[in-house]
Amino acid sequence: MAYEPRRGDNYSPSGIVAFTAKLKVEDSYPCDSGALKFATVLVNEGAGYSPGTGIFTCPVDGFYHFTVHVSVYGRGQCAIFKNGEKVVSLYHTSLPDKCSQVASTSSVIKLSKNDEVWVNIWGPGRNDIFATEDNDTVFTGVRLG
Repeated sequence: MAYEPRRGDNYSPSGIVAFTAKLKVEDSYPCDSGALKFATVLVNEGAGYSPGTGIFTCPVDGFYHFTVHVSVYGRGQCAIFKNGEKVVSLYHTSLPDKCSQVASTSSVIKLSKNDEVWVNIWGPGRNDIFATEDNDTVFTGVRLG
């Protein structure tokens, strides 16, 4: 049986692990709960982030800093999850005025190789997270030291 590497098995020769990905305009106002897929990858040093799943798979043990900035027009709720457990979360509403605003949360998380981290969203009623050409929703992670 051939070995298939998991995401995160391609550790960067430079030792740097860092990614930044943003939500595509057409993925705004997601209908489903679960991992939010930030499909436009700006940086993926260490190849740990998968734009197809929205999941970062840790390539090497360490402390990592993750940040999510979400543009909200209405109600938006999300959380940074590690291996299926909520680490930190945010809820933001711009109602009743319904104007565009940005909400953010971040955390330093201790990870072991193959741990998974993603931004988890809630479904209808709290899914007013969006992106435009002039307004980004972004997920970033970087290994510290």
